[in-house]
Amino acid sequence: MRRKTIPGQLLRLLQLISLGVLYLFIRLAAGSPMVVETFYSQKVYPFIRNAVSAVTRVLPFALAEFLLLGLLLLAAVFLIVRIVRLLFLRKEALVKLVSTVITIVLTCSYLIILFYIMWGFNLYRQPIAEKLDLPEREYSVAELESVCRDLLSKAEEARLGVSLDENGIFTGDPEALKDSVTAAYSLFGASRPSFKADVPKFKSPAFAEMLSRCGISGIYVFLTEEPVLNTDEPFLFAPFCAAHETAHYLGYAREEEANFIALLVCMDSDSAELRYSGYLHALLNCAEALYDRDPGAYAALRSDYSEGILADIRCYNDYYAKYRSGRLYSASQDLNDSYLKFNGEEKGTRSYKEDVALIMRYYDSRRFFQPAASALISRVPLRFQTSISS
Repeated sequence: MRRKTIPGQLLRLLQLISLGVLYLFIRLAAGSPMVVETFYSQKVYPFIRNAVSAVTRVLPFALAEFLLLGLLLLAAVFLIVRIVRLLFLRKEALVKLVSTVITIVLTCSYLIILFYIMWGFNLYRQPIAEKLDLPEREYSVAELESVCRDLLSKAEEARLGVSLDENGIFTGDPEALKDSVTAAYSLFGASRPSFKADVPKFKSPAFAEMLSRCGISGIYVFLTEEPVLNTDEPFLFAPFCAAHETAHYLGYAREEEANFIALLVCMDSDSAELRYSGYLHALLNCAEALYDRDPGAYAALRSDYSEGILADIRCYNDYYAKYRSGRLYSASQDLNDSYLKFNGEEKGTRSYKEDVALIMRYYDSRRFFQPAASALISRVPLRFQTSISS
């Protein structure tokens, strides 16, 4: 059979031509956000999402976790069998080697195409700032500081209604949080029809501590349409991260947009946990932007943080201090950075902090700023930090 010859194996690479054409079509879609929004994000993706989620949401565990373990086991068995054949079937060793390499290349190519079909096209949808008709201009240091102080005030107010552990640290029940997040999205969608969706509860992974080793607070798995939350890390940002991963379920793939939607959901929520987590996350991102432009203004702002907020942040930082120097942590961050850049998010992992611009534009749309603005400044170039500095 020709498949057992080198030419026969090379013929399999012809499949890459059709896959290449598909990928070219995908990249061209990046230049037509309204087409993607109208036909994929609003029609095709919801159908795919709802069909897959109808199965996975009824499972009490994260199917994605077990699929990953199964795929890793299958890949290990495949490689072991191929290596054994290479060693003992010397007659066909070259053919087997070529076949193995081609199989790996084709498998990766099909997975990339599947990613875009099932979810990834959402990376190229209409920007949420356009969808919400948010004003666009440059903002002054004074305006940025005023937003920071408003976020601080609201975070302090929300913290009065949350549960604290014996050390006075913000804590909560992940299982109860599942209902809080779905209720918050239901409330959010009730007044915003374009965001209305029956969202699933996030999943708690069996190997949550492994996510911490990778510096991952949450992840959205496109194959199973499951938001997965790291329930091993301190509870501080669990409500916000759960809302963030659920925003991905709605089809908002860009990280800064998922952050922004999560903040809006948290702000509107009846849950003090969600409001506190959301306001504090936004505050720390905006405060970092303020530090970049005016360290003195940042120092004055930070001096007004309550001891409770500072204690919560220290607890979060202390937890991740034991993981940051690990090779798995660094490798995971580098991989995520490459993934985001490959998919058009030029700032990579720094894009998680780019929600500051959206927050400023949102406040502007709410007529928060005084008519007499300070001198205008350029938008802040944000530095990425995996942990939140106290």
